[in-house]
Amino acid sequence: MLISIIIPSLNEETHIAKTLRHTLKLKGNFEILVVDGGSNDRTLEIVKDFSEVKRLCSPKGRALQMNLGARHAQGEILVFLHADTFLPKEAYASIYQLCKAKNTVGGSFRLVVDDPNPIFKIYTWFSQWNLEFFTYGDHALFIKKRVFETVTGFKPIPFMEDVEIQHRLRREGRFKKSKLAVVTSGRRFRNNGLIFQITVDFLLVMLFKLGIAPKRLKKYYPDNISFKNRNKK
Repeated sequence: MLISIIIPSLNEETHIAKTLRHTLKLKGNFEILVVDGGSNDRTLEIVKDFSEVKRLCSPKGRALQMNLGARHAQGEILVFLHADTFLPKEAYASIYQLCKAKNTVGGSFRLVVDDPNPIFKIYTWFSQWNLEFFTYGDHALFIKKRVFETVTGFKPIPFMEDVEIQHRLRREGRFKKSKLAVVTSGRRFRNNGLIFQITVDFLLVMLFKLGIAPKRLKKYYPDNISFKNRNKK
């Protein structure tokens, strides 16, 4: 069974090479697609050094990029991986086992943040729960392609596309949580401040669940680059 790993990127020159090297070493029948949203750094130049990786260009927007990657993917299962996140070594076996059942639509991994701060142990603990509120895009969502097409992919919204799609997926069948964890960068917490970022994450998800439009919520999310520049002023 072929599994397609789709990596949306935007100005990821610092992380993309490490993520691709790690992903290419994984055991299993994978294909890797990087879908760039208009990087103005060396991201695409770096990706070109990896001949095994398919390169695609898309308008900016994580949902748009992931949908484009899905359309070009050949695998029976799609894995949506952040450009700063490492899949576990046994990712293929775990995905295969979890998706064998016909009524399974997909799932996600648990989460470990590459930061020694003990507060991230709480993040890891919460990530074991198979609920929309505790499952996000940096957990590496995996979805059967036929189901992804049935629900018409990610909605073209600027924010919370990872939470929104789960609501539709879970109506189609069982969404499972792997016992394995991905390892993701803690850069947004380091850049924006740990307590501030955690508070913002929690409040924005709550507001989304209460029905506030993603376009409005996006305005209040501290983008790493703009937030760092604002602090320098």
